[in-house]
Amino acid sequence: MVETLRKHHTAPLGIAVGAVTLGAVTAAFTITPASADEPTYPSWQDVQDAAHSETAAKAEVARITALITSLQDQADAAGREAQIAAEHAHTAQAAEAAARRQHDALAAEADAAAARARTSRMRAGLLAAHLARTTGGDVTTDLLLNGSDASNLLYRLATMSQLSAQSAQIYNDAVADENTAKALGAQADAAAAELQQRADAAAAALAAAQRTSAAAESAVTAQQQHVNRLLSQLADLQHTSTQVAAAYVAGVQHRREVAAAQAEHSSGGDSAGPSSGGSSSSGGSSSSSGGSSSSGGSSSSGGSSSTSGGSSSSGGSSSSGGSSSGGSSSSSGSSGSVGSGNTSEAAAAVAFARDQIGDMYQFAGAGPSTWDCSGLTWKAYLSVGIDIGGHSATAQYDLASAQGQLVPYSQAQPGDLVFYTDGGGDMYHVAIYSGGGDMIEAPYDGVPVREVPVRDTDRMPVVARPTA
Repeated sequence: MVETLRKHHTAPLGIAVGAVTLGAVTAAFTITPASADEPTYPSWQDVQDAAHSETAAKAEVARITALITSLQDQADAAGREAQIAAEHAHTAQAAEAAARRQHDALAAEADAAAARARTSRMRAGLLAAHLARTTGGDVTTDLLLNGSDASNLLYRLATMSQLSAQSAQIYNDAVADENTAKALGAQADAAAAELQQRADAAAAALAAAQRTSAAAESAVTAQQQHVNRLLSQLADLQHTSTQVAAAYVAGVQHRREVAAAQAEHSSGGDSAGPSSGGSSSSGGSSSSSGGSSSSGGSSSSGGSSSTSGGSSSSGGSSSSGGSSSGGSSSSSGSSGSVGSGNTSEAAAAVAFARDQIGDMYQFAGAGPSTWDCSGLTWKAYLSVGIDIGGHSATAQYDLASAQGQLVPYSQAQPGDLVFYTDGGGDMYHVAIYSGGGDMIEAPYDGVPVREVPVRDTDRMPVVARPTA
């Protein structure tokens, strides 16, 4: 079992912003200068003026709440772009690593075959030289003129015949070894070309992921500045704290998501929710994007979510409920015949993930103090001695599918892996289900590891149970 040091974190209070697509690997989310189409943010004078009238105050509260929700949605979109770009980079790097292993194996075989061919050629050459020396003269003439030595000549003739047969075999072996060496050499050359293509693709995907991650972080930073100011203004209008104001906004967004989820479900979407560890609203999960922070885990109150360890909870909200199960190239899961697995190992993996709450997200991070989504889930399970498929959400999903570890989301239990797909075959995000309709995730740049309600949007209808 991998030994780990457990730690506890706190994160700055703030309303977090939400979840990560890339229309193409080369696309990146960018921050553009303010334009006439951008909203006008209220000044403190606007707030003070509105406070003198109950009607004006309510209108200003609604306006500020709508602005905060809009900012969160924008950050969610930027984060989703970054998540998808990051997964493209992970899969491209995995493809490059596989191509390198294939090339190295073929190159080693080609080198060994070339060495065998050289040895075969040398043996054939030595035998040919020996035959040339031993067959000098005319054997028939020797038999006629030297009858007394006939027995000796016949012996020589028999030996020559054996040598001729042996030489033919050695020659054939030499030709076969030469052909094998050429064939393997050609395969190694083709593998080298494939490796170069994969390396180029991985480099391009990595550059795109880095650009998109940086843009997402800039978006979160810029929007957080607006959110913090807006929350303070909202708290002033409501005569309360910024924490309560954040919870209020979370509740508003939560109700919006529930309504969207119900609309999606009524039209045939996935309405299943986890049957164990409590259920979340609207079929298992729409995450609220606002919310105050409180220690001791995630709670729900009035639709708001709070994160443990004081981390910001408002990222990852979905704009609509209903999961999207299409787009994956892998099987969508089993019929639910997978057992409960080793619940103590699952609980330990959840505890590991929870200990990282407050650590910041970093692309390709896998500890000890920065994480990306698949790095967190991978190391959480390595801490209990289980390799769930490496540093890629898609690879983790594919391994679970191959091992028959997928179960319906309605049967989710703590420790299961929750996946999100962009509909193009990849799982762009993975989190670990922590029970009660919540999950622990490393979302994207600018937002720390957090525990939030499971989101429906883009969620696969199955979860993976690594301990089964």
